[in-house]
Amino acid sequence: MKQNINGFSLDIEVHYRRRDVWIPVPEACYTENGCRYETPEAVYSLTLWKEGPIVSYRMEYQASYDTQMRLSLALLEYVPFSGESFSQGSADLQGDAFSKEDSDPQGDALSQEGSDSHGDSCFHENPLFHGNSIPLFHVIPCNIFGDNHAGEVRIGEFPLLTKLHPEAAFCSPYWEFRADRAAMPVSALCGHGGVVAVSVDPYSEEQAKGREGVIQNGLFAELPNRFGVTLGYTNDPVTFLNRSVPTASTRSQGRQAAVCGRIYGVPGKGRQGIHQIVRQEYGRIHTRAQYARTFRQAAEAMLDTFCGLNFNREEREYTNRQCRPLSDTRLEPWRNVVEIGWTGGAILGYPLVMSRYLLDRDGFPVGEKLAAALPGEELLDRIVDGYCEDSGFFYDLAAGNPACKKTTDEDPGSRLNGWWTYYGLCRDCHCAYTQGSAVYYILKTILFLKGRGLPYPEKWLARCRQVLDTVVSLQREDGAFGYTYCATERRVLDWEGFAGCWFVPGLLYLAELTGEETYVEKARKAHAYYRNFVENLDCYGAPMDTWKAVDQEGNLSFLHGSRLLYEHTGEAQFLEDMKMSAGYEFLWRYGYQTRPENPPVNQGWNACGGSVTSISNPHIHPMGVLADEDLLYLGEVTGDAYYTDRAWDSIAWMMQTLELYPAQTGYGQYGVLSERWCPSDGLVTERYASGEPYSSWFSYNLWAAANVFEAVLHRVRNVQ
Repeated sequence: MKQNINGFSLDIEVHYRRRDVWIPVPEACYTENGCRYETPEAVYSLTLWKEGPIVSYRMEYQASYDTQMRLSLALLEYVPFSGESFSQGSADLQGDAFSKEDSDPQGDALSQEGSDSHGDSCFHENPLFHGNSIPLFHVIPCNIFGDNHAGEVRIGEFPLLTKLHPEAAFCSPYWEFRADRAAMPVSALCGHGGVVAVSVDPYSEEQAKGREGVIQNGLFAELPNRFGVTLGYTNDPVTFLNRSVPTASTRSQGRQAAVCGRIYGVPGKGRQGIHQIVRQEYGRIHTRAQYARTFRQAAEAMLDTFCGLNFNREEREYTNRQCRPLSDTRLEPWRNVVEIGWTGGAILGYPLVMSRYLLDRDGFPVGEKLAAALPGEELLDRIVDGYCEDSGFFYDLAAGNPACKKTTDEDPGSRLNGWWTYYGLCRDCHCAYTQGSAVYYILKTILFLKGRGLPYPEKWLARCRQVLDTVVSLQREDGAFGYTYCATERRVLDWEGFAGCWFVPGLLYLAELTGEETYVEKARKAHAYYRNFVENLDCYGAPMDTWKAVDQEGNLSFLHGSRLLYEHTGEAQFLEDMKMSAGYEFLWRYGYQTRPENPPVNQGWNACGGSVTSISNPHIHPMGVLADEDLLYLGEVTGDAYYTDRAWDSIAWMMQTLELYPAQTGYGQYGVLSERWCPSDGLVTERYASGEPYSSWFSYNLWAAANVFEAVLHRVRNVQ
């Protein structure tokens, strides 16, 4: 069935599943308003109706056997625009309407695998597809971004949408996931001329007599030009439970069920049109988490935990902890936190310094607690004291890694090779992520102290300046910073990836502290380079444990860099960059409440506001809260409540998640926070001692809690 949706020509097909086979509904059953197919054993129907430029649908079945339905859409061509613009249709969700004039058919566009893999005869030459190259880019939030970098990543670690490597379990031209694996339950197809997409309600109720329960629905992407949704899901071709470990496909079926959703066509803006679709769906299905305790209560509890539970007095180090409920709920140390940034070090040092001044009231003994552990000032001292003259960088570890000893017991171990070395991507080198994160937080701490009229060690600024001077001396002509750097001389080892963007906000802080505009210009040049990643929805290569998978983390630096550049210059481009960066964050940030099956999140917990880390690690992690201050700022300067609302979703998420301890988690105390929260079926690998599944982690990793500690302290500061 052919449909024109806001200027896009789509072929719509309905299939039903029986005995593990998808069967198409006969063509004779279709009308312009959908289809209805009846057999002696089943009835399948699709109803379509127009709501402005959006087409809504209802899909339902009733059968004597377990079944599913699939709504499949294929983009055929982009036809001349009719003059009907895409509008928000809601007073509180105002954004720019799209028109055909916004498209730019002459710009660069990315193909997933080149023209050979997309040479389907159903396409016509038009503004969306130029020449013989078909620039299509599938998106299922948190799961599929183009081909997920099939040509660069290590094959076999996570799903790749590709016709290449058919022998590999995680390589397939067709991928289907549970809809609640996506931060917004949408499957989209992006071209240079715009975006087409379909949404689905993630859950349906089984209505057959005696079979009450929840049916989870699905999203799929198929090369070259098909995408869609399913009533009842199948993880196809396999279940992506955890990286490098393919798991048998799982499924949800029923005998009577229905589901609704919407079909979008957004001309103009290229891939950026997807953000308007996410905004629309958010307004339809958003539900915010609830919490009971105050920000100050949360901050005090977290400081208690850091100084009391996480600090190992014998080794004088902060530690990550783990346990094995329900037989053993004692949190025992398992790894010292000696990284200088990203997963330790300055990311903890900054909020510890803040806490000394923000929590020093109402008799709370903040100074006493910090003195009994390792104050933030000492953490930062250790980082800057570990400067390597040969490379011009800090050592990536503030203390030696015992797992990397070379010779004798007296060998302290490597100060380069952190826990991430296990994954094989980076070894014996400096990593831009750890360096950029460390410099960023040290300079941020200086600005915090300076803003309160307090002194700071001059060596902090001097050493950070030396590191950033090294970075800019090695900056590539196009603005790029390195992904990894040599440890024995001043040289870039690997340019490929987004991690270097973390140097951008650090440079802007340095410019603020020194008054030297040259650092602003270097930051501006780098920012322009990394803008392309965000614009193309293709931010990859920040963490060192994901084989340069598409991820959420690097964009946090771009968002903050955009804000600092806007504050410094007042240029409208940087405000637009903030909006674009926020949109990318919302492709990872849940905008609705999911229904996980397992404790501790299957009762009362709400995923809304939590952000997934990468396509390699399909779980919510707390680092997304670092975007909230910038989102609140963006909402304030634009007057757009959408950004404010999504920031408060995240704030509510972190506060209610803290409150799961210990009653629902089965271990820990209020103030503890794991880095893994599973809103769906991804990464549910943890097990109770009894073998029952657990949708979080019995590992309490300090960096994750430090992210939340920082965010909570920002709230405390803003209410004082």
